[in-house]
Amino acid sequence: MYEPQYSETQYSAGDEGNGKFLIGLLTGCAIGAAVGLMFAPKAGSELRQQLSSTTERLKQKAAETYDQASGTVTEMVSKGRQVAERGREAFQSARQNVEQNFPTPTGSGTSGM
Repeated sequence: MYEPQYSETQYSAGDEGNGKFLIGLLTGCAIGAAVGLMFAPKAGSELRQQLSSTTERLKQKAAETYDQASGTVTEMVSKGRQVAERGREAFQSARQNVEQNFPTPTGSGTSGM
């Protein structure tokens, strides 16, 4: 039975969709809150105060989300660099092992014929 193979890059593409969803969700909440407050039967000063506090809370939440996403991206880049460095070291080690165990001939032509 065929089982598809997935690489890490395919999983990271799904993470990008989660970030877009979160931004859309926050934007929808902000718009819904603003529209709901505008249609609520309140005095103008109360409405402005409530809109101001809601906007401030949403700005703080957006800043926290941005900081968290930024930290995650920084962490993933760091891990990617570490993996690349380990791969580079493994390649160099394997290459040195091959060069030590199978030295290249220094002369031209074949010997023993």
